[in-house]
Amino acid sequence: MTTIKKIVLALVIMLGITVMFATENNFADANFELGLDARTAGMGGVGVGFLDNVAATFLNPATLADVKRHEFNFSYRANMEYDRSYFSAAGGFELPLGYLALSWKYAGTDKIRGFDPEGNPRGDFDSSANNINLSYALKISNFNVGITPKLYMSNIDDDKTTGFGLDLGAVWHMNRYFNLGFVARELASDVDGDGLEMPRKLIPGIAVFPVPGLVVAADMVGTNDFKDTSLNLGAEYWLGVGQDDNMGSSITGIRVRENSTWSDIFARTQAGIRAGLNDGKFAAGFGLRYSMFEVNYAYQLTDKKSEDTLDGQDHHLMSLTLRF
Repeated sequence: MTTIKKIVLALVIMLGITVMFATENNFADANFELGLDARTAGMGGVGVGFLDNVAATFLNPATLADVKRHEFNFSYRANMEYDRSYFSAAGGFELPLGYLALSWKYAGTDKIRGFDPEGNPRGDFDSSANNINLSYALKISNFNVGITPKLYMSNIDDDKTTGFGLDLGAVWHMNRYFNLGFVARELASDVDGDGLEMPRKLIPGIAVFPVPGLVVAADMVGTNDFKDTSLNLGAEYWLGVGQDDNMGSSITGIRVRENSTWSDIFARTQAGIRAGLNDGKFAAGFGLRYSMFEVNYAYQLTDKKSEDTLDGQDHHLMSLTLRF
């Protein structure tokens, strides 16, 4: 498939998703801050300075320039309060100049009991929110730059609204041991068509690679130009239980042969463990990966004592990444 055809295909897919959900769409939802992938969720939500898979379209589009393969990611978040549903999908491919990715996040709940101003029941209604991101990243020597225009669509009791947002990101590969990253999330936004803005977040991040397979990372989240701040910390270690020490997105990995057997596949499997703190809330997870696919699980604690917490229940997040 030529480069032009790939770009056209991505734009057509984005347009199709937009049309498909435009009839079920009102307000930018806090669920969109939950992220895409169980890998980074298990590390406390870090990833601005290092994430090398297609889920980077949410954390920092610039890191997409380190992805060297076509990828698809599917994630599902379980155990959410109020019977809410949350899942996402993302896909991306390498271009001669850069990397292009498209992602979609959905959050919603149904059968919400409705009441009129006098407190009388008025039947049940549904609420849903969709977020579509189109990301592009480019590598220039040791620097990556990326951009993500976003489309927000929401529906609350047939009250529909459409809006937009914009993220910009950068990564500097200082040397083999250190990366510095920065993302301006919601640098520009209008989520309801009437000028309502999403909280702008400026997030510097650092990633350290002390030994092969280990990454330690930290992101400082500055909301509303650092009027409010929080710190995310995380670490991950991939244990090569088979023949290959490096099978990430950014490395070619094992070429699949027609005569590959199940024993070949599992002999080359890696196991990853991770843990982190998201603004003081503990998270942990694990993963398994082979050259063509990766599965991850994350467990996230929520702050049940906080009045402004998004959710009162701990979360389980599962994700699958396919690579070609």
